[in-house]
Amino acid sequence: MSYIKYTLVVIFCCSFISVSAQMNSKNLKIINTKKNVFKNLQLIPIKANNTYRKAYQNIGKYDNLKKAIESGKIEINDSGNVNTLIAINKSNVNVYIIAGEVVKGGKQDRLVAEDVIIAPGEKKNIPAFCVEQNRWQQKESGNNFNGYYNVSSKEVRKAALVDKNQSKVWANVAETTQKNQATSGTGTYAELAKSKTYTKDLNSYLEFFKNKLINKSSVVGVIAVSGDKIIGCDIFATHDLFKNAYQGLLHSYITEAITNGSKPTLSNAQVSKYYENFMKIEAEQEKKLEGKGTVFKYKNKKLHLTSF
Repeated sequence: MSYIKYTLVVIFCCSFISVSAQMNSKNLKIINTKKNVFKNLQLIPIKANNTYRKAYQNIGKYDNLKKAIESGKIEINDSGNVNTLIAINKSNVNVYIIAGEVVKGGKQDRLVAEDVIIAPGEKKNIPAFCVEQNRWQQKESGNNFNGYYNVSSKEVRKAALVDKNQSKVWANVAETTQKNQATSGTGTYAELAKSKTYTKDLNSYLEFFKNKLINKSSVVGVIAVSGDKIIGCDIFATHDLFKNAYQGLLHSYITEAITNGSKPTLSNAQVSKYYENFMKIEAEQEKKLEGKGTVFKYKNKKLHLTSF
């Protein structure tokens, strides 16, 4: 009898922790501040309460894609199919790849189409889209993707994550590179790195934002604002996951702000209304995010929410 009572107590406690630690606006509060504003971009931190942080404190360690590629911990190869890459994790740490990240090499540069976790020693197919329309031949690296180029801009990322449309991806890559004087013979998104005007602007934003948000362990996400629009919202299960993704996401937000943005004008009330719309009740999030964003789950735990 005592065993049954003990089991029921454990089940009740686990259920309580699960419910009380939901990814919603009760546990995750936005910090409306004008401190994190530079030129065309405002970043609004999202802070987790103690209950939420404790619920996710044991999810393990993860390397980001940039670190994994540069250290040789992951091998990414062309599969021969435009929409599929093959990844092999050669390390003893999970590698967490964020949807929208661009890798260079193979027969054409690609954009990862979904969040993916590659476990130690695991070989896995990765959904992808092409971000280099006019090339279908190997470079010196052969089938291997040994170059990394951050997270793509909002419109390119959204075309892949939400619309899942190759033509829209190419159209938005072309628009982004053309507006930033970064056109090339192959039409690759990574050509942005060779644009002097874009690079100068990018570096000024990076210098301002590079150490913002990531030094506070309670911050697990961010809302990005440019002009009168929300250009992105990314929320993670832990501060470490957010910190791992932050530099790549910064490139995404900044590129959008440089390309299509203007001085942020949204009021605190407008930002709060946007946030509450999809964050108030966790059970309704995925439905409300249809056509507007995505939710990534791993082993039945929600690790990343993206909204545009």
